[in-house]
Amino acid sequence: MTKPTDKFLGLRTYTVIPGTVQTPIKITMDGKTRRQIAGRFENTRDIVQPAGRQAQQGQHVRAMLEHHLIFLELNKVLYLKKRIPKHLSTQIAAHAITGITKKCRDSFELIHVKNLLEAANIRYFEFEDTQEDLYENVATALITEPVTPFAVAGILDYLPLWDGK
Repeated sequence: MTKPTDKFLGLRTYTVIPGTVQTPIKITMDGKTRRQIAGRFENTRDIVQPAGRQAQQGQHVRAMLEHHLIFLELNKVLYLKKRIPKHLSTQIAAHAITGITKKCRDSFELIHVKNLLEAANIRYFEFEDTQEDLYENVATALITEPVTPFAVAGILDYLPLWDGK
């Protein structure tokens, strides 16, 4: 196993988790700004996510990002070696990346955050819970790729830290 590298020193990932999600949610695109506009259907439900579920949604989306980063490292190793090494796991660097978890009120605010991240060209991943008896493919968390705190200033700094409440 390799030691953690400092490739991401000074960078942070930011996870955003809504306390309440709306499902189903009506999404339209503003043709001028290319921003998503969220609305309600007549049958839109508000689902309060308990703290444990919020924590799990954050873990799901963090795992998505970690898989992405591992895939990038794997591709780099395979590209440079031109073959599959015998001990591949020793050549994939582990990264210790500071993570900050923020909370937002609901799906509408989460969509607002997505619009701000897209306008700033900050890549993010979102986890959509597909538990059929509860949700209908609704985003329950998002995470940014590793970025500097300066990159998300004015985007995420107004959101409070997640506290499980």
